Amino acid sequence: MTTSLSNLLGRGFVALLLVTSSAAAQETPAEATAPPAPAEAQPTAPSAAEEAPPSPPAEAAPAPAAAQPSPAVAADEPQAADATVAEDGQPRKKFKLKPADEGPPSQNEGPAGEPEPASTDEAKAKKHGHKPIPDWLDDFTLGGGAIVYYYQPTEGGPGNVSLFFANLILDGKWGHFGLHVEPRFRDTKLRPFFEGPVWVQEVYGSFTLDPVTLKLGKIYKQNTGLFWDNSFYGNVQVYDGLKLDPNYGASLESTIGDKLGVFLAAQYFVVDGRTNVSLQGRDTISIPDARRRNTLVGRVSPFVKFGDGEFRLGGGIEHFDADIPDQKEDVTRLGADAKFTYGFGDLGGVGVWGEYTHQSGRHVVDHPVAGAASGDNHYFQVGGEVSIWRFTARYNVSHAIYADADTTEWLHVPALGFKANDNLSLLGEFVVWRQTTAGETIPYDTSLNVTLHGQF
Repeated sequence: MTTSLSNLLGRGFVALLLVTSSAAAQETPAEATAPPAPAEAQPTAPSAAEEAPPSPPAEAAPAPAAAQPSPAVAADEPQAADATVAEDGQPRKKFKLKPADEGPPSQNEGPAGEPEPASTDEAKAKKHGHKPIPDWLDDFTLGGGAIVYYYQPTEGGPGNVSLFFANLILDGKWGHFGLHVEPRFRDTKLRPFFEGPVWVQEVYGSFTLDPVTLKLGKIYKQNTGLFWDNSFYGNVQVYDGLKLDPNYGASLESTIGDKLGVFLAAQYFVVDGRTNVSLQGRDTISIPDARRRNTLVGRVSPFVKFGDGEFRLGGGIEHFDADIPDQKEDVTRLGADAKFTYGFGDLGGVGVWGEYTHQSGRHVVDHPVAGAASGDNHYFQVGGEVSIWRFTARYNVSHAIYADADTTEWLHVPALGFKANDNLSLLGEFVVWRQTTAGETIPYDTSLNVTLHGQF
């Protein structure tokens, strides 16, 4: 009985000791329970705050992996100082970052406590690995394009392929104020009188207070006739400097009315812009040390729109000083034009146009005949086009009468174009250009012209 009682008390004492030891072990910090596991016992993939050890150094090799931030840690968060190897190659003591205070939950969190999704812009930015588009770009637009040009004379001579030009079109709009810039560039100078292969076609600041816009800078001159004829090769007028002609000064423009209205423009230019496409010797700007100065332009163009159609009339006046060494001339141009267009939706459309301009005063010295410039010039142009689906057939003819020099010019440009989409088109034009002086006709140009035009 005594033995059984003592055995029972002894077993109870041992059990008490075991319980006490177990409780004491639970109060010991986890870091002291066992030494770190050997390297081969660690997980094979590094954690978000750990890096793989670097490769052996090599000559001109990139920085060791231990010195690179972990891809699992955001770039704008502090990096954990627990890389496996320090810069001196010795093992580095590890520690963990204290979790950041997440703050109160969002009011937009779901019933399961999930965080609200990122905004659409932020989600797209993360997906593509870039920052969201800054707000100021909402007021900015960018366009541009390029024209690849193939020229083949049909009466002898080699053909040529070139970049006619590439351009960018930059526009900013901030309330009533705006900025427009169009740089152009090509492999070689477009004309011998250009300063180089890169130039600015237009650059101006603007202020708009509907329905009036004021522009200051380098601006296209409003023509006494049509602004353009939809062709690439062009007309006699553009090669004499009458069209597509930017100048430095101010332009006040306004369109009044919608279905029935009028376009008005008044312009003053201090000096020419020296970057139109006139041929050498056919405009003041290509004469050494000569400039067009103090240009005044006025244009009125009433219009009426009906359905998909429009009919527009126009009239203009221009006066400038041809500041040519040893010859200063007052030059005045008067013109009138008309244009009708009608569209048939996806099926195509039609258009017809015509213009007349008279010039009084000499703006060159050696055109149309060397040493015999004309101060009494008459310019005509008529044209039309028909579009069916993606194809357009066009015919333009322009005519110049240089009365003082007994010379005339005819320029015929039949054309066929194909529009692949809104950004890419192909145009073929056959050019027949003839000049007649005192009854003798000479071929100015007979050629095939093909252009590939892309824009965005």
